Amino acid sequence: MASIINVDKVRATGSTTDGLVVDSSGRVTQPALPAACFHYQGGNLAGAAIIPLNTQSVLQGGMTMSSNAITLPVTGLYHIGWYHLNNLNSSYAVIVIRINGEAAGTILLHGNQTQYKPANGNNTFSYNTIASLSASDTVDFYLSQGQIHGNADYNSMHVYLLG
Repeated sequence: MASIINVDKVRATGSTTDGLVVDSSGRVTQPALPAACFHYQGGNLAGAAIIPLNTQSVLQGGMTMSSNAITLPVTGLYHIGWYHLNNLNSSYAVIVIRINGEAAGTILLHGNQTQYKPANGNNTFSYNTIASLSASDTVDFYLSQGQIHGNADYNSMHVYLLG
């Protein structure tokens, strides 16, 4: 026998925060899902430097940002990624995701953190990974070598909870 539960919101006992919302078309959203997305807006940035997170497009679910590092609100599995435009002719740019100020190392084994820009043309490059992280861990994006474009249209850095 099939069961039907008619709800439009799910929240924890005693909470005023919606964990799940179901709209009239049956779409489910998670308005409290920890997520952050930032862009860098400014002059071209040369390594070695933490990439400034100075243009915010998403910051929700308990995520906070201070000193260009995103602080995670809960322990869980996170998707972390970025894309940028290498802006220095005939050179490499290298961006490293750092956890608690240290290169993430073995938890971030997949993808291409380095991009070579030929003398003519522009190259975008990106990196995405999944990592098991703890509450209060911080994530920052570090340009260790090369130069990236300073227009926010050409870069994005994001972190969000998968579960």
